[in-house]
Amino acid sequence: MGSMKDAMMEQGEPDRDEALATALGITIEELDELDWRLEDHTSKDGLLYGHNVYFGESSDPEVLKKIGGLVNGEWVRIGPL
Repeated sequence: MGSMKDAMMEQGEPDRDEALATALGITIEELDELDWRLEDHTSKDGLLYGHNVYFGESSDPEVLKKIGGLVNGEWVRIGPL
């Protein structure tokens, strides 16, 4: 049985995914076509500056072309969600 924290995190995923898609300038459907990983971009003191979004090799290249600021076709930095 999952913990309450796990259940709350799962409930928040659709909202997070929608916010991420908006930040990337793509639709939620296009986000689903990407293999992505989200990591916090923080200061040494733990202050959240934003997030780094990393894309895997199986990501749809046509969707990746729509994302502004993409570095080497592999990652992009966005603000806090």
